Amino acid sequence: MADTNGTLALTDARAKIADDLIQAIAGDGARLRTDQETAVAALCEPAARVLVVQATGWGKSAVYWAATAIRRAEGAGPTLVVSPLLSLMRDQVAAASRAGLRAATLNSNNIDAWSSIEDDLSSGAVDVLLVSPERLANPGFGRRVLDGLAGQVGLLVIDEAHAVSDWGHDFRPDYRRVSDVLQQLNPKTPVLATTATANSRVTDDVAQQLGESTLVLRGPLARSSLQLAVLDALSPLDRFAWVVDHLPELPGSGIVYTLTVADAQRLVIENADYTVLTQVANVFASTSRVRGADSFTTFSNLDLYNIWVSE
Repeated sequence: MADTNGTLALTDARAKIADDLIQAIAGDGARLRTDQETAVAALCEPAARVLVVQATGWGKSAVYWAATAIRRAEGAGPTLVVSPLLSLMRDQVAAASRAGLRAATLNSNNIDAWSSIEDDLSSGAVDVLLVSPERLANPGFGRRVLDGLAGQVGLLVIDEAHAVSDWGHDFRPDYRRVSDVLQQLNPKTPVLATTATANSRVTDDVAQQLGESTLVLRGPLARSSLQLAVLDALSPLDRFAWVVDHLPELPGSGIVYTLTVADAQRLVIENADYTVLTQVANVFASTSRVRGADSFTTFSNLDLYNIWVSE
């Protein structure tokens, strides 16, 4: 595993492609920061293995969009992104489109489009394919899509890569399938793993699974917008009471995590000020209504029992 505080630089031609893409996403004058450029430059080299451990908002997706644009311009095949959340995939497809990349996702909500997407993928019309780890582990998907891409993937991206480590197996068991995909890749295919949730042990574990030459780019994960507080030795009933009593004091929206479905359902409260939604594990779909809104919003692929509270 290689760790670096140094920088790798893009050639002028590659930097121009990256700058054009970033400006399409973020506006005139935007460009990659030095640490982002280091990651992109590394991914432009054959057989690169890069692990980016950076806080949410650092711009990890900008790295793989820029690397994809450069590699596609140089004749490489499409990027395969493994991402755990359907809602996140939709956002990524939209962001890729703004950047001028042709992105698609194969998921349970667009089964009717699978055939045309797979045809576009085979013909080279798709720059980025986003799939869930569950889809990656599906034997039918492997036969139809992965076998067809054998040796042609231009870049593999593993988002939320902490789930590859032992901690993550309980969260996303099918992430273990990623290791099999790594073994099937053309050895020259670059691989990027990204996460904002990895301690040193998890970072070392993921880097080892990627390979001994993995470049680890790790930054501070603390965020000034987050606060941590601990309430000591509350009974289950006291915890419920604390949530009910303090909701009026908490601004905006938030999430309350519980250990069981029954606990989540006990916390369902509806009054003039709040709509509280129970999200059930392994159902992968639920709805929430914000006060005053007539329409419902769907949240998909959520694994944890929780309550969504909207003011």
